[in-house]
Amino acid sequence: MNQLDRQRVSVLIQNKTNHVLPLEANIIEECINLSVQASQEKLEYPLAVNIRIVDHNEGLILNKKYRKRNQPTNVLTFEGNLDQERNLDIELPFLGDIVICLPVVIQESRDQHKNLSAHFMHMLIHGFLHLLGFDHKKKDDETIMQSIENKVIEQSDIPIWSK
Repeated sequence: MNQLDRQRVSVLIQNKTNHVLPLEANIIEECINLSVQASQEKLEYPLAVNIRIVDHNEGLILNKKYRKRNQPTNVLTFEGNLDQERNLDIELPFLGDIVICLPVVIQESRDQHKNLSAHFMHMLIHGFLHLLGFDHKKKDDETIMQSIENKVIEQSDIPIWSK
């Protein structure tokens, strides 16, 4: 791992659906790393994040188990234990997991007349900001989180195409 890689979040992607992802792997990784910059959070590198793309059934099971809601949701996050993993000398300790239920994101993009790639990117950034500790329970916190999301999307120079 070179010095530049050590200053970036490594991204692992698990696509557990039959869909082609709306963004390529390198663009997903770029979104994550732009989110770190925009949030101005100071992270101790190296570290990694897992992006798991799931179908309706897995999204339903996870949302039911962890949020007690009987329907899938667009994005869930699960924090890792960086300190414990570093103490175990795990080379790339995990910040956590972002779970995106692709069928929900596809349906939302249709219902809201949004570009699928752009909506997927928004859910990815949103989930990652939750892993960094941001939330939207209070209006002020929601405003901060939305501001960071918008900054990443505007600064990304990431091509967004329709799928």
